[in-house]
Amino acid sequence: MSQNALRAADPASPEVMSKRAWWLVGLNILVPGSAQTLAGNRRFGRFAMGLSILFWILLAATIVAALVLRGQLLLVLANPIVLWALAAVLGLYGLLWVVCTLDTVRLSRLVRVRPASRAGVALLAIVALVATGGAAFAGAAFAGRAAHVLAEVGSNTIQIIGPDGKPIQVGPFTGSANVLLVGSDSGDGNPAYGERGEALNDVTILIHLSTKSQSATAVSIPRDLYVGQPACRKPDGTTVPAVQQARFNTALSRGGLSCVVAAVQQLTGLTIPYAALVQFDGVVAMSDAVGGVTVCLAAPIDDPYTGLKLPAGANTLQGQTALSFLRTRHGLSTGSDLQRISNQQVFLSALVRQITSGNTLGDPNKVLGLADAAAKNMQLSTQLGQTGTLVSMALALKSIPLERIAFVQYPPRPPTSTGRA
Repeated sequence: MSQNALRAADPASPEVMSKRAWWLVGLNILVPGSAQTLAGNRRFGRFAMGLSILFWILLAATIVAALVLRGQLLLVLANPIVLWALAAVLGLYGLLWVVCTLDTVRLSRLVRVRPASRAGVALLAIVALVATGGAAFAGAAFAGRAAHVLAEVGSNTIQIIGPDGKPIQVGPFTGSANVLLVGSDSGDGNPAYGERGEALNDVTILIHLSTKSQSATAVSIPRDLYVGQPACRKPDGTTVPAVQQARFNTALSRGGLSCVVAAVQQLTGLTIPYAALVQFDGVVAMSDAVGGVTVCLAAPIDDPYTGLKLPAGANTLQGQTALSFLRTRHGLSTGSDLQRISNQQVFLSALVRQITSGNTLGDPNKVLGLADAAAKNMQLSTQLGQTGTLVSMALALKSIPLERIAFVQYPPRPPTSTGRA
């Protein structure tokens, strides 16, 4: 149908007006603004068409980049500023769709269209508006939420202070790094966990990640291991003196995350540039975010202190049940912390398997849920809290085969007179 026929159609002919309406709605679906350019306000139509074409070019470029340079694209999109800009673009495009569609329906002059076509034209316009405009608004909302979560992760960080009193500095993640994961028993002030007293690092796991060897190793350090602990710096800059011998889980209460890092570095001789502090609620939130973590138990668990009862075999742990599983000792056969460490490793192994599966990493809502859980319930070291580092590590972990991820336990030893275990 020619431009003149679209602009100067005979309103007295229902047949012509019906054909014109179908064309206008179809053109609006293909390129918003084209209907206005051909049959309405040409200035607005050209403006809308220009924006639409630019949007489709950017979308095509993004799809190509996702296929060819996926890692680099994720690094760019992990920037909160980029995500806010993307949210604004998608929101404006959705608004443009609404305006163009409503104006196209007006230009169609449905009262002049054959009754048999009237409902079809209107329905096509509405379906297209909901599908495309709705997708744009949903994308804008998701990008805005992701920007907020990533900004929250970056703002809620802890500076690791070295023995020289200066913050530990590290370059960009290049494929190999040591990351310390510390679980605090403080409850972070949540009254549901009762009076907690001093904050103890009851869970201390050192993770070595290497893309060069395509492997990851997580070493759990027993909380009851007695070792000498070095002098370290509190967040306020004051120095905590060294101790000749102390139970390992007192490192956090001595001076915070930096003191746990210092204790692990002295114990292992390794440099630790990245660390994270996790609270009780973090376990609950992360297990909820992935839809539960399935573990296989060789024996049933019956803990009279917490009320946790789990049968032998496969159990999907979520929420408070997941937390109780990680904390229980009295429900285990020996009641020891070493047996609890084994449970923690079983849970973490299953969590890694769940996260690296396509069901989690392939679901943007689950990925965002994990990030949101981390933002609200974890404190990352300043270097680890950088979004580029987080994305690089996530991609590195995803590239490692599950059979090359090992969970081991630091060997417990009795205390000695020298204070070294």
